[in-house]
Order: sequence, then C-alpha cells, then structure tokens
Amino acid sequence: MKIAIIGTGGVGGYIGAKLKKETEHEVTFVARGKHLEAMQKNGLKVYDEEEIFVVHPDHVVENLAGLGVFDLIILAVKSYGLEDALEMISENINTHTILLPLLNGVDHDMEVMSRFPESSILNGCIYIFSNIKEPGVIKKYGGVFHLFYGSRSEPKESFAEIAKLFDATGLKHKLTDKIELETWRKYLLISAFASMTSYYAAPLGEIARDHYDELAEVLTEIKAIANAKGITLEEKNVQNVLERIKSIPFDSKTSMQLDFEAGKPTEKEALTGYIVREGQRLGIETPVMEKMYKKLTEG
Repeated sequence: MKIAIIGTGGVGGYIGAKLKKETEHEVTFVARGKHLEAMQKNGLKVYDEEEIFVVHPDHVVENLAGLGVFDLIILAVKSYGLEDALEMISENINTHTILLPLLNGVDHDMEVMSRFPESSILNGCIYIFSNIKEPGVIKKYGGVFHLFYGSRSEPKESFAEIAKLFDATGLKHKLTDKIELETWRKYLLISAFASMTSYYAAPLGEIARDHYDELAEVLTEIKAIANAKGITLEEKNVQNVLERIKSIPFDSKTSMQLDFEAGKPTEKEALTGYIVREGQRLGIETPVMEKMYKKLTEG
C-alpha cells in the first residue's frame, strides 16, 4: 500500500512513524520548514512512552508533486489548513484512493467529499497526547491512544484492509459504523475546553475552579446542536466531561489557547465558530459560545 501523511506533527507524525516502523508499506511524510529539513536529514525520532525509535520514511517532502497516486492519504493538518491540503493532493488521488481526515472538529469528511466526490472518504477522531518536541522529534505522553474511523455512506466492511493496516501497527483502533457519534463525543470535550481556556486565557484547572457552571452551559449548548443534527449525545456525555476536567493537572492548557498566546493561527472557527453558525442555521440559541466567539474574533 502507498500511504501519504499530510501533516506530520504530534498526530500525523506518530501514526506515520508507527506505520513505517511496523509495516512494509511505502510511507511518505509531508511537512514544512525546520521539521521537514530535520526529517530529511535524520529521519523522525519518536519518544513513545518508554521506547525511543527513529524511522526513515520513503519520502519526506513539502508536497506530493511527481509522486503519483496514493492508496491511502491521512490528513492530519490543522482545521484551517484543510483547504490547502486538499488542493495539494488533487493530482495524487483516483477513485480507489481512501482519504482519512484526522482533524479537530466535525464534518471535515463532508468538506473532503464535496471536493472529491468520487473517492472513498472516511472520517476519524483520535485521542492522543503528543507534540513536536523539536524539529524532527515527536514525543507522546500519558499512555493515551485510541483511533476511531469509519464512513457515513459505506459499510465498514469496505475498509477491512485499512483495519488490517492499523492492526499491524499495534495501535488501539476501532472501525465503526457510528463515526459521527464518536467524532461528536470528542468534539464535546475539545470544543468546550479550547473555547473556554482561550476566552479566559486560563488553564483547565482554573476553568474547573472558577467557571465550572459556565462550562456546563457550554457543554449543554454543544449537545443541543448535536441533537438537532441527529447525533445522540446524552446528558451522561456532558457529565463525563465535567468529571474529566476535575482530574486534569491544574496548569494544563489547550493547544488553541497556546496558539492564541503565541499569536499563531488558531482553530477557533472549527472549535467555537462552528457551534455559533450551526446554532444560527438550526434556530438554536448558543449565548455563551456566541459571547466567547465574539471576543476571540475581535481580540
């Protein structure tokens, strides 16, 4: 199988490294800047819990020009980079190519499908704590990894070869016919946490201590949008998130908060603005999210 990883940060880089280390498939990494240069020179070094290993992908490039058609393309970019990623891969797919977006947010598979309606489109979400430690080096933390993936329109049996591929990596994964529910379960958490930490410029421990009731309101707004879209998020899902924040280290910050602090592009449109826009479209009030989105947009 010929595989491309678009975006080799903490998510894409880790998955790509495991694919290269544990299988015989051809793996191409797409990256930028110093991270690209470091991997071209020395490969990708991975701190994986107690294990440290280095992989040398078949190609480490800035784009896929001249590399032909791929069997599987994993899109692990930031949500605001998806459009550019889709433009880049347009010459590297055919009707047999499987596309798997692993982005923060929901409905990214629909964006991919609108661009490439003839291709097989999966959707996915992933639970992992990992990041780029320095150019050419990725570190995974905390023993957490679970990948969920599936299709809205095709039976999961159609993707048995992809399941075998992930089996070979030893990674915990699940091919599911309820991928929309799985992506919304994760979105409930990351949308609320990212929006509130960014709005208050405060770590998660401070949110839990000082803004717990407002967090509950935000979660209820997200749940209402999901339910209106036919996604069966339940009150127990809200309570699970409220319990989870109590056990997170006090000084923990979300990646969106860190991006705001660093003056970098952020995923506010996918993680905050999406709920506001869907609320307006569906006739559902989302006053807390609207308040936060307004401040995050205006600065």
